[in-house]
Order: sequence, then structure tokens, then C-alpha cells
Amino acid sequence: MDAYIFKRIEPGNLADLVFLVKKVAQKRLTTAYYQKKYTTPWANGQYHGWLAYDKRSGQVVSVAASLPLRAELPDGRQVPVTQMIETFTLPEHRGRGLMTVMVKKILEEHQNNGTRLFFGLLNQNNVHGFVKKLGFTHTGTMVFFKINVRTFPLEALCRRCRVPGLFRWWAGRVVRPFVAPADAPPLQNSVVQEGNAGILHDAAFFQYKSFTFNGLYRFSGIDSWLKLESGLLVGDVNLPLPCPDAQLDEWLLTLQKIARRAGVRQVVFQTHPQSRLGQMLSARLNPHPSWSVCCLAADDEMQPFLEKMRFGYGDFETF
Repeated sequence: MDAYIFKRIEPGNLADLVFLVKKVAQKRLTTAYYQKKYTTPWANGQYHGWLAYDKRSGQVVSVAASLPLRAELPDGRQVPVTQMIETFTLPEHRGRGLMTVMVKKILEEHQNNGTRLFFGLLNQNNVHGFVKKLGFTHTGTMVFFKINVRTFPLEALCRRCRVPGLFRWWAGRVVRPFVAPADAPPLQNSVVQEGNAGILHDAAFFQYKSFTFNGLYRFSGIDSWLKLESGLLVGDVNLPLPCPDAQLDEWLLTLQKIARRAGVRQVVFQTHPQSRLGQMLSARLNPHPSWSVCCLAADDEMQPFLEKMRFGYGDFETF
């Protein structure tokens, strides 16, 4: 590691992070975006992560970052958890252990600060390193569903022309009739309602998540957390008990109607295959394997909860 310098992520080097993400992931983001994304209600005003720089050239070459959150356990307890997020390395610097070094720094620091569980929603390229080198457990694989919608591609066109504000203005008009009442309580995490452990979805969490274009909506008698970006994305949904097939089908049709009017060409779901939503969608749509769920217990008491941790689309750090 003598060839590299490691620096904490802080406001002064967010531009280096933006450069790296654009270079590796082909995503055009801004420092303002990361300032909001990294400021969770439990971050204590700090950014949590590391950047690696080539000592000879001074160029940023790798990043590992995390988000402090809260989880709710099946017994009702709330515990500090940490989500592993940005893990990017320039191709010419891969295979040198940079990610392992930086993630270990995060694990040690957060465990010392009280984190009880760590988790990541990872692509296949990162699973091996987190499991074999960092001790995470691969607890399952999420499933992906998509409904294609025939419409004028307004969202894609606005993104290509770099006028996202125009799309948000129009989409805001489209979804306005479906906005949940102002006095509606926060949407409780559906995985917790189903007896599992999951991220605490409270008022503070939803206020934090407002850094992207998402909101709580109510239609067909069902409360839904939706985001309009690269499609109509379903973050979470509280299905009634019982939920008749006719009610779910009406809800799905309304989702497609919203997407069509807003000018997005797909409705997208990411869920646990054994969730109620996952099972009901599987009866109507083809499920596809998606992101891998990897978890790590910071102490022996939390070990039994690894297999109980479940996530939805709204728990992705980009939602």
C-alpha cells in the first residue's frame, strides 16, 4: 500500500468522488448531490468513507463509503446499522487490495462508534470480496420486476438534453392527484410489518430521502413510496391484509397510467422474493435475480438477525 495515500471523504474532496464515479460508473452527479446523500440523520455531521490516491500522480483511484442508519428488529428494538455504498476503483488499480483496506477502516470505526450490523446491496463483482475478504454473509438475492410502458420518452429526452427540471415539473403535475394527505403517517417498512428486520422508515428517514424526486402516494386503497427517475420506481408499498387480486391489479394499472402520462417507459420493482409484494408480483410478472444482500454482525447478539434482514428498493442508497 506504499504507493497510495488514503484520505477521509470530506466536503473539500467531494469533487474527486464525482470525478471517480463519472469515470468508473458513467454517472454525471454533483457535489451538492453527495452533500445531501451523505448527510443522514445519524451521520453526526460527518461523511463516512475513504478515498485512495495514487501517491505518484496524485490522482484519485478508488472510493469506499458508507451511510449510518437505524434498523428495526422483529422484537421492536432499534439498533445502529451501517450501509456500505460507493465502492469504485479505476480498472488499472483493481486487484491491489484498496477496497479491502478502506472497508476495514469503515468497519473498525463504525463498530467502535456503536454500529451493530453492516450490510451492502451489491453487484456480483463485489460479493466475493465482501464475503471472502471481509467476513460478510451472503444472505440472499433480491428480485427485479419490470413492466414496460409505451409512451413518449419525456424523462429520457429531458435527461439527454440536461433539462431535468422540465421533467420534474411535468411529472409533479401528473402525480399531484395521488399525493398522500399531508397528515398521513410515515410509511412503515413493509419488511418489518411482515415480521423481519429492516431499515427504520420514520419521519427522519423520509426527510433525509427527499434529496431525490420521490414521495408518498395513495391510490387504489394502497399507500406507495414512488420515485420518478429512469422509470417509475416502487420503493415500498403497504399492501392491505388481505389484498384481493382485483385491488392489486387496479394498483398496477394505475402505476402504468402514471408512468405513461409522466413520460417514463417502465415501472420497476426490487424486492425480496419471499415478501408479500414479491410473491404477488411473481404470479403476474417474470422475476429476475438482482442485487446480492450481504450482511455482517458486529457482535454475537446480532448474529441471529443476519438472515432476518430484508430490504426493498427504497433502501438502495440512490433511491
